[in-house]
Amino acid sequence: MKIWSKITNRLLYPGSYIYLALQSHFNWIKSLAKKDKVVFENTYQGQKILLLALYEKGLLRSDIKNLLKTAKDQGAYIICVNTLKLKKPEQYCELMDCYIERYNYGRDFGSYKTGVMHLYSQQWHDRCPRLLILNDSLFYSKNNLPDFIAILFDTDIEVLGATENHEIEHHLGSFCLSLDGNIIRQDKFRDYWKNYSNSDVRPIVIKRGEMGLSKTLRRCASSPDNFSALFDITWFSDYLNRNPDFLDRASDFSRTSDFVDWKQSSVKGATERLINKYVTLDLGLANIEVNIEANIAENSIYFVDSPSQIQKLILASAKDSEKTVVERRVYEEVKNNLLECFSQGSQIHQNGILLHHLGLPIIKLDALYRGMFSTEDIEKLSQQLEPDEAVQFKRMLYSKPFGGNVLFGWKRAAFYRGLI
Repeated sequence: MKIWSKITNRLLYPGSYIYLALQSHFNWIKSLAKKDKVVFENTYQGQKILLLALYEKGLLRSDIKNLLKTAKDQGAYIICVNTLKLKKPEQYCELMDCYIERYNYGRDFGSYKTGVMHLYSQQWHDRCPRLLILNDSLFYSKNNLPDFIAILFDTDIEVLGATENHEIEHHLGSFCLSLDGNIIRQDKFRDYWKNYSNSDVRPIVIKRGEMGLSKTLRRCASSPDNFSALFDITWFSDYLNRNPDFLDRASDFSRTSDFVDWKQSSVKGATERLINKYVTLDLGLANIEVNIEANIAENSIYFVDSPSQIQKLILASAKDSEKTVVERRVYEEVKNNLLECFSQGSQIHQNGILLHHLGLPIIKLDALYRGMFSTEDIEKLSQQLEPDEAVQFKRMLYSKPFGGNVLFGWKRAAFYRGLI
C-alpha cells in the first residue's frame, strides 16, 4: 500500500469505527422487536448435536446440504440457525431436526448464542454427549468430509478445534469446535453464552466471541491436553516425520498471495536458510580480484523447486561437500522453514491449500477477500476438488475479490483495519 493511502486510511479509521458502531447500535435496537422463530423441531433423543450457523437465502448451498447429509448419516441431531430466510424450509426437514430463523444481528456468534440457549431452554444439554459447532463461512468439500465429521464427533478430547490461530493471542478457530457434553454442562460455559452481548462490529466479535470463547473453553477443559486443534503444528511436524518424501512436493501447496505479510514457505526461503548457516567463501580466494570477477561472469540462474534440486545445486557449486551431510541439512532446513511458516497467523488461511490436500475438508470463503489467497491459490485449490464442486467454489470466492482493490474511501480504511 502506498504511503499516502496508509495515511488516508489511518485518518479515516476513527470515523469508520464510529459509523459502524452506530450502525450496530441501531441494528440492536431493531433486533429488540424481532423474535427468533422456530420453524420446525423434531424430538431430541440424546444424540450428538450439530449446531450450524447459516446465512442462506432461498436455497441451501449444495456443499451445505452434503455437510448436513454427512452429519445425519452419522446419527447427529442437527440445529440450524439462519439469519436469512429459506424458501419452503420444510423441504430440508430430512436434513435438519430443528430450524430457527433469527434477525440478522450479531454475526455468526449471534446465531451460536441462539442455538446454544435454545439447547439449554429445552434441557437437551443434560443428555447431549457431544456438541459440534460449525458455520457456513466455510466451503465444505467432499474430500475426507465423512472421516472429518466422525473424528470431531467421536474424539475423547474435551475441546477440539479444526485449526488454531496465533494472531493477537492463541485461540481455536470458532468456525469449527467440537465440545464434550461435560463442557456444555459446566456453569462457566453456560454463563459465557448467557452474558454474551451481540455486536455487528467485527473486531468486537473477534475479541468477545472467538477469543473470549476460547478462553472460556480453556478454563472448562480438565487439562491442557484437552484443549487442542486437530490440524495444529504438532500434527504437521509428526506428518512430516512420517512422510519425509512430502518435502519434495511441499512447494506445490504454498499460498502465493503477498497482500498479507505472514511469512510464506518456499524453496527460496529454505535455500537462504542454508546459505546463511552453512555456505562460506574460500577465504584463500576471497581477496583475489580476478577470481571474483571470473565468478561473477560465470554466475548462472537455477530453477529450483524441491529439496533434491537444492541438494544438486549445492553439490555442483560447493567443492568438497559430502552428499549425505548436504542431503540431511537440506531436508532439515526445508522442514524447519515449513513449520515456522505453518504457525503464522490463522492456520486455515495460511495453509489452506496444504491442509485441504492433507485431509481438512473445509476452506474459508473469505480467503481471497482478506488477501490471504491469490487467484493462483484458488485455482490450485479448485484442482483438488471434484468437478461439480470446483465451479461452485470458484464462483463464491471470485465473487468477493480482495477488498484492498475494490473498496474505496471510508470502506477501504475500515477494511484495512479489520472492521469489515
